[in-house]
Parts: sequence; C-alpha cells; structure tokens
Amino acid sequence: MLPIRDCVQQTPGYVPGEQPQTTDYIKLNTNENPYAPPDEIFNNLEEELKKVRLYPDPVSIKLRKAAGEVFGFSSEQILAGNGSDDILNIALRTFVNPGEMVAFLDPTYSLYETIAKVHGATIKTIPTNENFELESHLVCPEAKLIFVASPNPPLGKHLNRQYLKETCEKATGVVLIDEAYVDFSDENHWEFIKEYNNVIVSRTMSKSYSLAGMRVGFGISSVEIIEQMNKVRDSYNLDRIAQTLGANCFQFQDYFKDIWQQVRTTRNRLTNSLRNLDFLVFDSDANFVLASPQWIEASALYTKLKERKVLVRYFKHPRISNYVRITVGTDAEIDRLLEVVEQLKNES
Repeated sequence: MLPIRDCVQQTPGYVPGEQPQTTDYIKLNTNENPYAPPDEIFNNLEEELKKVRLYPDPVSIKLRKAAGEVFGFSSEQILAGNGSDDILNIALRTFVNPGEMVAFLDPTYSLYETIAKVHGATIKTIPTNENFELESHLVCPEAKLIFVASPNPPLGKHLNRQYLKETCEKATGVVLIDEAYVDFSDENHWEFIKEYNNVIVSRTMSKSYSLAGMRVGFGISSVEIIEQMNKVRDSYNLDRIAQTLGANCFQFQDYFKDIWQQVRTTRNRLTNSLRNLDFLVFDSDANFVLASPQWIEASALYTKLKERKVLVRYFKHPRISNYVRITVGTDAEIDRLLEVVEQLKNES
C-alpha cells in the first residue's frame, strides 16, 4: 500500500474543460480568448530561445515591473505565478495549516474545493441565492482564507461590492479576490488592497491577454503579504518564454482593450440570441454566459452540440445541472453555435 495522504486519496481530482486533440471543433468550453495576441509580442523571442539552457529569472522582475506599470502597484507588491491557479495554491500554503478552515461560495470556481481538500483544510461553503448572488457579506470568522471570485463563475457576474467590503472588514483571515475575468467588465477591486491589510487580488493573463498556453498569473497585495507568499513560491515558477511574452503583452494595452470590447459586444449578441431561442440566460461581466435551455436537458444539449463539433461546458453540480456555460468566441464561431442550436430546437 502506497503511503498516500488520506486527504489526497479521498479528493476527486479537478476536471478541466475538454481539450480536443483535433482542430475541427468550435471550442467554447474553457473561456480562452478567441483572438490571438499581436504578432509584435514575439519579436524578441528568438534571443530568449537561445538562452533555454539557462534558468529563467527566479523572481520574474521584468514581468512584475511591467505588470506594476499597468496595475498601478510597485513590483514589490506583485508575485508572479504559473497562472493564477499557482497564486491560489501559494496563498493556501502560506496562510492555512492543515485542519484549518477555507471558505468559498457555492457555486464558484471548483478548483478552490479541490486544492483545499488536497491541502487537508476544513471547508465551509457559503451558498448564493437562487440567482447565484450574495444576500449579505460572507460570515466566516473561523476561516484563515476566503476565496471570492468577482466576476464569479459559473454565473459570470460581479459580486455585490458593499458585501465584499463588509467581508474584508469582518474577516479574521485573508480574503483573496480572484479577478480572472475582470477585464471584460467595468470594475475592479484595486482599492481593496489599499483599504484593507488582509486582501490579495489575483489576476491571470490566460483570458484577457490571450496567453492561456503560457500560464502567467499574479498575486497583488501589500509588501508584507507578498514577502510571505514569496517564501512558498516554487523556485523558477515561470519559464523565460512565459515571462517574456507576458511582459511584452503589457506593452499593447490598446490592442487588448479593443479585443475586450469586441468580446463584450459579441457577448451581448450571444445573450440576446439565446434568449430568443428560449434559453434562460444570466447577464455576464465575463467572457462567457451561463444559459439554461427551456426545451431540452442541458446535458443532452451538450452532447448534441459535441456531436456537431461544438464544445460548451457542462457541469454536474446539482445547482447548475440544467445549465451550460458558453465561452464567447469570435462572431463566426458564435454564428455557428447559434445555427446548430436553432437546428436542434427545430428538431425537438
């Protein structure tokens, strides 16, 4: 018998969205950006490729400085991670002893539960209402760490700002605000870092900066918190190519802002079109929508779409078992999705 920790053996592994091995799918299941980054970010890549025999910068200083210029913080307040999932794990290992409590919403990003269980933490889930919204601040004085995503998946809406403020004020532990989708919305939580000494904001370049394949993320907080998290970070946690492309992307803010606006425009069209096809669709601040077909089971819709080479995300979570999550793709991809959905509806 292998000496596997009980908390690992008893935890189901995180199941990411399907990554097909062929290119003939319309892929609307993992919230990737449908638009490529500008070609210019690759201009100095050849020099970095020549250095692959050497370790990368262990502290990602150029990347952190570039992020600081965009985010409005010093590089000492920024920790670079191998995607924002790395930041979540670092925070967990920094602030929570095995057996201590981690809190998060239900439903939310399912990785929170997986990493907390593997760590051996005690878990408290705080349910949202029937519209997946907060009805008050998060009350959990025992929690050493509270994960809150805003916008919160799978709904994609920002959480009530006043309730979030009250959560930070009343929390005895650390509050990590996960802003993976924030660039597709009109608000962020930067001032929370300045106002509260127990707040971390996590960011990723996977969605809004079209770098999902590079795994670049950040934790932004006070210098004191980042110093402690930096002790937990794996050495050389970002390779030199990821660091280079991430830093380069920050030089093209206008390009990416145009992309974010295009996603928002397409998102609005997708939402209205699905409603016209008899879906219940929630408004979204992210690059996806949560939609419930009123004429077919969501699981059956997922299967029928996949048979026609269109991938969306289906979760077996009991509260959203009759919903699918649809990533906002290009206009052409959304046209095809809507065409197939209309065909299926006419056949039903």
